[in-house]
Amino acid sequence: MTLQQLRYIVEVSKCSTISKAAQSLFLTQPTLSKAIKDLEEELGICILERGSSKTRFTAEGTELLCYAKQLLEQAQQIENRFINKTASKKRVAVSTQHYAFAVKAFIDLLNTEQSNDYEFYFRECKTHEIIDDVFNKKSDIGIIFLSDSTSRYLTRLLQSKDIEFMPLKNFTSHIYLRKNHPLAQGSSVKINQLENYTCIAYEQDNNSLNFAEETVDVSGFKKVVYVRDRATALNIVANTDSYNIGTGCLIDGIIEDSIVSLPLEGYGEKMTVGCIKLKNAETTQEMETYIELIKNSLTLSYTGTRR
Repeated sequence: MTLQQLRYIVEVSKCSTISKAAQSLFLTQPTLSKAIKDLEEELGICILERGSSKTRFTAEGTELLCYAKQLLEQAQQIENRFINKTASKKRVAVSTQHYAFAVKAFIDLLNTEQSNDYEFYFRECKTHEIIDDVFNKKSDIGIIFLSDSTSRYLTRLLQSKDIEFMPLKNFTSHIYLRKNHPLAQGSSVKINQLENYTCIAYEQDNNSLNFAEETVDVSGFKKVVYVRDRATALNIVANTDSYNIGTGCLIDGIIEDSIVSLPLEGYGEKMTVGCIKLKNAETTQEMETYIELIKNSLTLSYTGTRR
């Protein structure tokens, strides 16, 4: 097994087909196919499912791909350190669900960072991507929530990947609305009051409620718009009679002044927001600082109407 073979399978995963990967690598397709076949024979596994329009990785192939990415990243770090003679940069990588308090903490981290040589990553992404990022060491920590209904499944999933969950704060379900929304004048909102309004939900790759960012099953709602980023969701909520379901956290300067949050009455599902990281993974000073800044931003957050 060589690093070159590992580079080949990583490129195939990026390009989806062997022919496109071969073009990207400036190889002939037979040459690339033989290199992957040789690796399969050496390891005694089947890496790729062949015969379809797109090349798919088998379960063992997907596991190998994860290890390949880690090894190639480590090889690059060795090359940078000892061949290119570049000092290691400070690195902070965070993958998170769509939380304003996580953004606020990241801004505060940037404002306190005094080094002139660093690489910071902040990824708002789907729930399974967050877990994969932490498992594959693409991110140092992830930020997700466990609810009463998803805790059992997600806890088992995290344990299977040797990932630990560190709780930060408990919430109950809230509705985000614009200030002039017809339902914004009350002290809470009942689920049946939302029937005629559009729900803005975050898109996931599957229909499993275990990965949803909403504690309510919105798949049966009459009007649902799925989005991928927090800014789009809040812009739609701020300019229409739609709504979004979440923690209810409002942070001045991060969430638009025109948005308020109200408790979802009669829906007692608890949300526990927390950080996830690999067990026994070393936590850098920068990550410890970021976690403390998250806790601080959570103390500054509030729900309800604007002050």
